[in-house]
Amino acid sequence: MPARGLPIGRASIAAAPLRRCAPVALVVLMALLGPLSGRAPAQPNPGPPVVVDGPTPSIAAPTALGLSIARDGTGALVYLKQVAGVPHVFVSALLGGSFQTPQQLDGALPGPSSQPVVATGNGGLAIVAFINGGALYEVTRRNALLAWGQATALATGAASPAIQMSNFGKAYVAFTAADGAGHDVRAAYYYNGAWALEGSPLNNLAADDAGTGNGRPAVTAAGDGVGIVAWGEGGHIFTRRVWGIAPSIILEQADAPLPGCTELFADQPAIGAGGDSSYAAVAFHEQLSCGGQTQSRVLMNRLQASIYDGVSTADGLPAGNADSAQEPRVTVAEYGSGWVTSAWGGSDNVFATLLGGNASHGGVLQINAEPNAGDPYVVPATAGLYSSLIAWQHDPGAAGYPDIRARYASSGGTSLGPEMMLSSPAQGPAYAAAGIAAAGDVNGDAAVSWVQGSPSAAEIVVAELYQAPAPIDAVSSFQYSRSSRALLAWAPQRASWGPITYTVSVDGAPVGQTGATSFTVPSLLDGSHSWTVVAANPAGLTSTMAPARVFVDTHPPAVAFTLTGTRRAGATVHIALRYSDTPPGLPASHGSGVAKATVYWGDGTPHVQISHGAVHVYKRPGRYKIRVVVQDRAGNTTTVSRYVKIAAPKTTGKPKPARAKHG
Repeated sequence: MPARGLPIGRASIAAAPLRRCAPVALVVLMALLGPLSGRAPAQPNPGPPVVVDGPTPSIAAPTALGLSIARDGTGALVYLKQVAGVPHVFVSALLGGSFQTPQQLDGALPGPSSQPVVATGNGGLAIVAFINGGALYEVTRRNALLAWGQATALATGAASPAIQMSNFGKAYVAFTAADGAGHDVRAAYYYNGAWALEGSPLNNLAADDAGTGNGRPAVTAAGDGVGIVAWGEGGHIFTRRVWGIAPSIILEQADAPLPGCTELFADQPAIGAGGDSSYAAVAFHEQLSCGGQTQSRVLMNRLQASIYDGVSTADGLPAGNADSAQEPRVTVAEYGSGWVTSAWGGSDNVFATLLGGNASHGGVLQINAEPNAGDPYVVPATAGLYSSLIAWQHDPGAAGYPDIRARYASSGGTSLGPEMMLSSPAQGPAYAAAGIAAAGDVNGDAAVSWVQGSPSAAEIVVAELYQAPAPIDAVSSFQYSRSSRALLAWAPQRASWGPITYTVSVDGAPVGQTGATSFTVPSLLDGSHSWTVVAANPAGLTSTMAPARVFVDTHPPAVAFTLTGTRRAGATVHIALRYSDTPPGLPASHGSGVAKATVYWGDGTPHVQISHGAVHVYKRPGRYKIRVVVQDRAGNTTTVSRYVKIAAPKTTGKPKPARAKHG
């Protein structure tokens, strides 16, 4: 059976090929995120499908849809859209869990653009590469706070780009370039704002027409910064490592015939690697002749350093089965787990081979539960250090519209969950032939995008698969408020897709909702109140804050004092203090209670804190202002003042005798 499409073959940037060209044309700022949550992903909930662009007749078909999501949840969706009848490159940034208004990236370039691909890194770093006028261009956004840069040419005579970025912002783009006698496979390297082109072709023989047609290049960027390029050449699949712009001396051939068969040709390479570039999974389509029968298979081979383990089947076809397999795709997570997916040509069933640690070959299982009447256009993607997903189009035939489905593995293939319906029939039939892509972040959130709708009203649609919001912590588990309009605050959600809606409840009753991380309660009586917050994302998943308390005290203490004693210099003055902190009409327990009482004697001596009484001796006569300041635990303050006149001390001892007069 002839190949049904052109592969993309990237690990976390998984995009379906542009197969069976459709008969008609179809289709936020949490940017620089904080530390990742480290939570183990669970089965996510899909939110309602979101229309990124359309409905419009201008969505190109096929639209070369591409989606990349970095570990921190930022990302970008790229596609082709007609402008004045000419296809151009558009991108929608993913920030804070929301896809932003699309922007055109090639407006300054003449003529049509094609084959856009995208790779993203943490902090909103994103690179889009595409072909325009036979040249390979790139447009970069350094971070989510900056605008997209200008389109810059990387190579002339180029075609079929593939791109991927490592976790630390190192990106590789592989492509084909005309060499006068055919085509070569080339690579370019990006890091820290700068591009460099490797100095020599990667292909096996200069005379070969390498990387063309269904042999188009695929590339992976391992976590250690090494790139590995796979391509078709002379009917075989080759791979080569690249360190920056320095290719390895050795290149390897991945394909070989199965036992008892003769290999006719191999194409459609796909490749993936995790954090360690020593291990890579390479999948490909191979045409075989077995016992006089021609068969189309999907095979895989694991690359260890510079040696391949040997080919193995990845398509689930039993011996002697007359069906065929096509469309190899690979996704590999940080520690080498992942999937090799394929589609059977006759039954259109979806099969996947589980990859264990270091991309080792595991078991094979059928993914779709219901019969399929059309090409599934299956794409796998990672969504965490171990978690992953597989998305495809389910076609019920005459029974209804094609729809988009997915299954999610929360921690390796053994926990592959049930089918989830992602598309809405109300938006018309899904057209994955025009484009489908999937990707995810390190926390287990993921997104699947596809083209849907009628020819005159096509849409770019995204369904986001949400993990529950991260646990919420109150800024303070206990606080006082001197206002009945109490301000309640909690720590921001630093690793969840949004928008997040917070529902605030006080004493068990909801009092309001907000998208912020604080809320002012309209009115509360004095006294102690329990409050909590429930965070909900668009998929309805929630996280509830442990109850906290707020004590409202809007009334300052009632204060009075009396003075006794002799009001003369050198004598002792006694002060007796009376106070209470009971709100009017409420029990005493609704007041926060007096925290401290301070007396300022008014003669320059240090003030003192007292309980209910104190004594003081004024050294000089005069008029002094005594101030008593009483503060409750909530911070309400009452000041009571009084002037006191201190007389001179009385004369003591015998009077002086009168002076004698002399005459």
